[in-house]
Amino acid sequence: MKPTANIPTILVVFGATGDLMARKIVPSLFHLYQHNELPTMFMVIGVSRQRLSDQEFRNQVSENLAKHHHGYKLQTDSKFIKLFHYHRGIFESLADYRGLNKKLNEIDGQWRVCSNKLFYLAVPPMYYRTISTHLAKSGLTKPCSPEEGWTRVLVEKPFGKDLKTAEDLDRLLGKLFKEIQIYRIDHYLAKEMLQGIMNFRFSNNLLEPSWNANAIEKIEISLLEKIGVEQRGAFYDGIGALKDVGQNHLLQMLALITMDHPLNIDPVAIRNNRAEILRKLVPLAREAMAANTFRAQYQGYQGIKGVAADSQTETYFRVKAHLDSPRWQGVPIILEGGKRIKNVRKEIVVTFKHPTPCLCPAGQHFRNRVIFTLEPTETIKIQFWAKKPGFESKIEEREFNFFLYEKQLKVQYVEEYSKLLLDAFAGDQTLFISTEEVQAMWRFIDPIIGAWDANLVALKHYQPDTNQAVDEASFIDGEAKSKPEELGIIGLGKMGGNIALQLLAKGYRVVGFNRSPEPTAVLAKEGMIVAKSLDEIVGELSKPRVVWLMVPAGKQIDNLIYQLASKLNRGDIIIDGGNSYYGDSAIRAKALAKKGINFVDIGVSGGPNGARYGASLMVGGSAKVFEKILPILNDVSVPGGLAFFEGAGAGHFVKMVHNGIEYGMMQAIAEGFAILKKTLYKLDLTKVARVYNHGSVIESRLVGWLADALTLHGNNFNGVTGVVAHTGEGLWTEETAKKLGVKAKVIEEALKFRKQSAKNPSYTGKILSALREQFGGHSVK
Repeated sequence: MKPTANIPTILVVFGATGDLMARKIVPSLFHLYQHNELPTMFMVIGVSRQRLSDQEFRNQVSENLAKHHHGYKLQTDSKFIKLFHYHRGIFESLADYRGLNKKLNEIDGQWRVCSNKLFYLAVPPMYYRTISTHLAKSGLTKPCSPEEGWTRVLVEKPFGKDLKTAEDLDRLLGKLFKEIQIYRIDHYLAKEMLQGIMNFRFSNNLLEPSWNANAIEKIEISLLEKIGVEQRGAFYDGIGALKDVGQNHLLQMLALITMDHPLNIDPVAIRNNRAEILRKLVPLAREAMAANTFRAQYQGYQGIKGVAADSQTETYFRVKAHLDSPRWQGVPIILEGGKRIKNVRKEIVVTFKHPTPCLCPAGQHFRNRVIFTLEPTETIKIQFWAKKPGFESKIEEREFNFFLYEKQLKVQYVEEYSKLLLDAFAGDQTLFISTEEVQAMWRFIDPIIGAWDANLVALKHYQPDTNQAVDEASFIDGEAKSKPEELGIIGLGKMGGNIALQLLAKGYRVVGFNRSPEPTAVLAKEGMIVAKSLDEIVGELSKPRVVWLMVPAGKQIDNLIYQLASKLNRGDIIIDGGNSYYGDSAIRAKALAKKGINFVDIGVSGGPNGARYGASLMVGGSAKVFEKILPILNDVSVPGGLAFFEGAGAGHFVKMVHNGIEYGMMQAIAEGFAILKKTLYKLDLTKVARVYNHGSVIESRLVGWLADALTLHGNNFNGVTGVVAHTGEGLWTEETAKKLGVKAKVIEEALKFRKQSAKNPSYTGKILSALREQFGGHSVK
């Protein structure tokens, strides 16, 4: 028996004589009828202000069905038509709702059961408040009991015009109904391909481990169509392309492609994860709008009936978005929608990074792609590269294709709305939008609409039925125009030199300066421009300049910063990536601000290897300056390893405490392994470290590095000093804790041990020295 068969249900449609009923609801109900998916006891009651008898309403339904569903035949499908009944009602009249309530009770009496009621608001949003309020006041939405006779309300998009109106609507619905009664429809979620994305990702383990910023370069989501506004001018001109498909369809597609694995298939878990990823969308700053958004209108649009003669409504847009998520850090997301475009494209394209190193012919770059296509055929395509048959070492692009459907005639919207209605009967909210999702989507869209209304991004025009707008918007796909493609680095030791190498490999123009010439000679061979003085490094950089300092903390950096500042201009940026004291950084920022020079303090963690291949960056300063250098920071950091903290010195403060914690963690590990070494059991400490570092509570990079150190030096750490060096961060953390009245006994004792190791070297000290060698390249002699 089908799950909905034993659910006596009455579907009440407000706006029953409207276009939505004719084009979507009735054909979808007929589709369910053809597939025997409707409940055994089922009835549709249409509500509208027209004076119609049941038979007149049925005639209207039949005519619409003949027009919008080719499989309908009146003679053979009369049983379906008899499911429809009519109730005249004025939306503003509470008495008419009470009359409807009486009618529903009479049906329940005839059926001898308390039926379930589904109220579909197939009306313009201006009527939502009136209908919802009267539904609640009349008692129509009150269930018979907790066990039977549920009531649900179906609401169509748009859910508000902006965040404020969406929140107002949600407050109203939340006051009148419970969330489990509210079903918000975005029919795109019911498309088979979008339903299939979750299964493609989470029912397989083929690609999901690589579904993150480590492997993925960018995500593109497009809804481009040939059709125009046609007869919808008055409606469309008050909305525009971004609100019509961007705020809802595209962002829902984005949620499905980027959300985390839900705990289970429960609707609550799935909707929570969709909402969670949408909340991580980073709203665009006003100064970033021109570089990250594009809008255009097709020529002739203003001549459409209902469209204002001076309309500024966009019919095409492209927006670059980012997610504030460790999983997706630095991955650009391109959202694009438009009408009267020559090349139809309704798809999601996930582009993977070029593999490094790559078994590719010299100079060639190849990228894998996964493409989810919605139209004209619903397919999943995986593009990959394979050797071309023959004697030569050449590779060619190949494809895996999976067709969700064989090509067939489909009635637009029918399958989607059939699925939504069936789920609403069954009480499954998975494919319906939650209030949290609605709010998160508007929080991202509102600033863009505001900037466009203020004309911060000029409205362009394009020839209809061409790709002109798509081509003109292509600049959005690259990094923001404000991205500095060059920077200077002063201090080219283990950390600075490796940051230079990483950026050179990513195409940056790097100008480097170091007091001793040896590192510069090596880096020059990799393409770095060598400056022999501060004057040269400043002269080689274009304005606004970005200069990254990687020199030891202390007075020498003060001297360096003030010498450099005397040669820079207003708007230039100095980055201090060393382990400076946070209080000094705050003072330096204040002094430089008087000269109009921006200062950013960054705590860099991960050692030389991190600097070369992706470090953890803790950034302090102002948000505005952070945004300007964000492309650089994304290129230097490991995915998920970048965080901004407002305030001069905040980055160095976070890094200082990080190093204090590091002292304590290293001390605990070293002491634990000293105990393991002392025992009567003949333990292989390398094996101990390896097993600790696979699934245990103390699994960490430090334990992994210890395993590597034991492999290198053996259990006894012969040749490794038991005297442990220490820098200022541990002491600064201890002193700061005392100032703040915070007890930090573990950190204090770890620092004390290091100081005393000069007089009392030990096996514990050897472990600490070996660890410092592994992550920082420090000498063990």
